Amino acid sequence: MSLTLSQLASHAARVLEEGSPRQALAYAWPHPWAGGESIEVAGRTLPLRYCQSSLEVREALAAEGETPAVLLVGLPENALGQDILGRLARHRLLHVDRWQLVQDAYGVRQVDPRLFPMQWLPAVLMDAVAARPKATSPVLTLEDAMGTCLAFLFGLPAEQPALDDLARTCEDNHARWLAISPDHREHYRQHLVEQFGPLAEAFVAAMENGNGHAVTAIGLACDVLYADEAEKLPELRDARVRLESRLGGHRLKVADGKSWARLARDLAARLPEAGRLAAERKASELLQAIGASDHLELSGVLSLGLDARLDQLGESIERFLRTPDALLEVEAAAAYVLAHRLARGDHPGPAAARMAARLCRSLAVGATGTTVNDSVAHYLEHGAWQDWARRALRGVRPERFARAVTKLLDQVAVARRPQDEAFASSLLATLRLGEVPGGLTPVESALDHVVAPLASQSPVLLVVLDGMSADVSLAMSQSLLSRGWGAWARRGEPQALLATVPSVTECSRTSLLSGRLARGVARQEAQAFAAHEGLRRASRSGHPPRLFHKAGVEQSHQLGTEVAAAIADTGCQVVAVVINAIDDALAKSDQIRIDWDIDTIPLLAEVLDQASRAGRAVVLTSDHGHVLERDSTLLPGGSGERYRMAATPAGEGELLADGPRVQALMESAIVVPWREDFRYAMKKNGYHGGVSRQEMIVPLGIWTPPGMELPDAGYLPSNLASPGWWEADGQVPPPRSVPQPPARRRPAEASGDLFAPRQASGLADALLASSVFGHQQARVGRVALEPQRLATLVRKLEDGGGRARIEQLAQAIEMPAVRMRGVVSILQRTLNIDGFPVVTFEQATGTVLLDLPLLRTQFQL
Repeated sequence: MSLTLSQLASHAARVLEEGSPRQALAYAWPHPWAGGESIEVAGRTLPLRYCQSSLEVREALAAEGETPAVLLVGLPENALGQDILGRLARHRLLHVDRWQLVQDAYGVRQVDPRLFPMQWLPAVLMDAVAARPKATSPVLTLEDAMGTCLAFLFGLPAEQPALDDLARTCEDNHARWLAISPDHREHYRQHLVEQFGPLAEAFVAAMENGNGHAVTAIGLACDVLYADEAEKLPELRDARVRLESRLGGHRLKVADGKSWARLARDLAARLPEAGRLAAERKASELLQAIGASDHLELSGVLSLGLDARLDQLGESIERFLRTPDALLEVEAAAAYVLAHRLARGDHPGPAAARMAARLCRSLAVGATGTTVNDSVAHYLEHGAWQDWARRALRGVRPERFARAVTKLLDQVAVARRPQDEAFASSLLATLRLGEVPGGLTPVESALDHVVAPLASQSPVLLVVLDGMSADVSLAMSQSLLSRGWGAWARRGEPQALLATVPSVTECSRTSLLSGRLARGVARQEAQAFAAHEGLRRASRSGHPPRLFHKAGVEQSHQLGTEVAAAIADTGCQVVAVVINAIDDALAKSDQIRIDWDIDTIPLLAEVLDQASRAGRAVVLTSDHGHVLERDSTLLPGGSGERYRMAATPAGEGELLADGPRVQALMESAIVVPWREDFRYAMKKNGYHGGVSRQEMIVPLGIWTPPGMELPDAGYLPSNLASPGWWEADGQVPPPRSVPQPPARRRPAEASGDLFAPRQASGLADALLASSVFGHQQARVGRVALEPQRLATLVRKLEDGGGRARIEQLAQAIEMPAVRMRGVVSILQRTLNIDGFPVVTFEQATGTVLLDLPLLRTQFQL
């Protein structure tokens, strides 16, 4: 094999360094020369001449000037006279040792003898010098040489490449691999197999059969073909055989197929969105081509696999609706969906699966309330959470799952109707007597009972999210808690407001902001708010309460400068803003689904940031809630979206509303629907005006910025305690066909210390009386929990069968949730004697577990 010009120049440079810089360099050159007539050697341009006879050599030497020439001589040395040899460097024809060139170029003292049979390799190594890794050994090994050549020819990283590097290189540079001589490729293939194992052989087979571009896609297909369940499916075993044609007849072992699948999952996870979707599409097409597309659910990566798992969940939901015993199947199918690794970012599947499973659990529990007071508590503890899940399940996909969700939502709606009707009937009966039901504060009393007392303790920002229902408030609360805000409740007072009847803005919001029953618009609201006696008493002289409506709050889609200045001015004790984002969204198309949180309403986020910087407590509430459009029925004669005048009697699903509170606003009785699927106006995204719980129970939240607390005298920490069915905790409730005793509600204490000693009864009291417990308390020392507080935690855990979420425990002892990790740690130090896990904490679910039998044993109860 002939030398390249660069190799010749490298050798010539070393010869000139050793001898006379003016002597000609003559190289034995058996091959014809078709190159140029000069050569660059160590920064000098030397004449280059090919000589086929001794005469031509003599002529070249005679023409030599100050610069030595490089002669390529096509004669044997013995054909040259001694006079010619005497004028040449080293007095002989020079022969280039290609391996010596490699050795010099790579800075090594030895070359691995295994390289010598590959006479073509020195030329490649010399061309690949720039790709070589930094030398760490005095020997150029076979592995180093092949790695350097592959880096140069194929683009594989030269230093410590991993299998994923090889896979990516195969996909990106398969054309470069095919450009290598087939004979040489065989040597490289053997090296890759020795370095990376049998998968390298499969990758090479894919490239040499035109499928190098699909290495990741084939691996994603292997996620189905080599899943554990595939061994039991003959059609997938047949599909594996068909895959061999894409690999030139190469047969994958099961272990190699699984390894390829794992590698492809990791590769796909690191791809940009467009690249990942392209790989998914190729994999889906491949599975279709080889007859494996009926088992896409086995893929934990493909979006179509996620869709298939959702369809299976849909089948499980339908079986549950027919047979409640199938709840465990729903749980398993939902968990299978949630185990999918690479669900598309805009795919609602995992969230929808979680919400669908929650609704199934809520149906299995099937709790009910009887009176208005009980129904309010039930709605806040269960119904609002159901509504959150129902809202999230609008517009799900794929089709089969969507059909099952539709049936699930239908059954939930039917199951709620008796309680919806009971709430509305009891509420209107109470209003008809001129009374207000317990468990709720009328909206017109909120300024006197909520805002003014709080303003006497701290500067206050009242935020009215027009139209916010209780389920939207839950999402907002979760968002606030994640930002470090503290939640508070009024001690001994209702935790929600009661909207007016009808539950429309002109009545309910005006009554809220006026502090009395009133019907009006923004101008009347602003005047009444500024003149409110309770707010003025809480305000400083010269700084009356200020109310900002939409026009004053927003300027060019940003928070207005005037309202920002008012919030920042803590001399102004009471500031209120009305944000219409939710109510405005109800007027839009029913095809829109908005997942509400703080970030969904940028104006709200900015208002809260301003309040946080100013150290203001925030009252976050609404004037009324709303019901969402879902296959609603249009009724005639409406005066509003969800009410009509009582010109004709109330029909099915409607009730007559009368009494002083209604007359004060409407001057006559009206008819309102209690059913959530009735309307009197054109179809849109949502409605309000009726007497459903979603419309009438107005959420009320009291919040403080991170690090700020309220006085214990009137307020206690509040926490977002989800119902027991909200999270899957391994305890599946019995099916509804099994009669369940009514839930017992502990009567509210009229007054006194929450942790006051009770009469000795039950496990908690026996624990406090134990001598072992006294010893443990002393061992823990000054950080030990107050005994009655610890007893409250134990009772709560015992009531839950030995488990409770950390938010529920925080609620039980009136402690901010952010402090509960420390409380649980002290509880463990107290009860975990000698390291036995009486109390454990599941980080992933936020659940505290109490081993009741072990507790009795350790404390000799």
